Amino acid sequence: MKLIKQILTVFFVILLFLILYQNYDNLQHAFSFKLDLHFIGWYTSKLPVWLIIVMAFACGYAVAYVTGLPQRLSNKKKIKQLEQKLKTVDTVVSPAQEEGKTKKMDTSTQTDTTSLNTHQD
Repeated sequence: MKLIKQILTVFFVILLFLILYQNYDNLQHAFSFKLDLHFIGWYTSKLPVWLIIVMAFACGYAVAYVTGLPQRLSNKKKIKQLEQKLKTVDTVVSPAQEEGKTKKMDTSTQTDTTSLNTHQD
């Protein structure tokens, strides 16, 4: 599976470079944005298409990060609570397990000595 992921990644990178190489002139084309409301006007300087694509990607990444932040914080809180609960359960179970092991060892030792005594006769 790891090999398939690596092959697909290499294929995707090669495809991306081919697209960039073939469309280099189009990506260098510059144009400006304007907003003209009768009471306010806003104009940008000329920006190349590749910069607009990178800015759109960065804005999308920022929006996804901000919208996912509450869920991540909630998950971290739940993880901490579960880890704390696991620690308390572990401390309660550990002495009981030790007690069970010593009882098991005592019974197995008794059966071993009994079997040794029967074989010696």
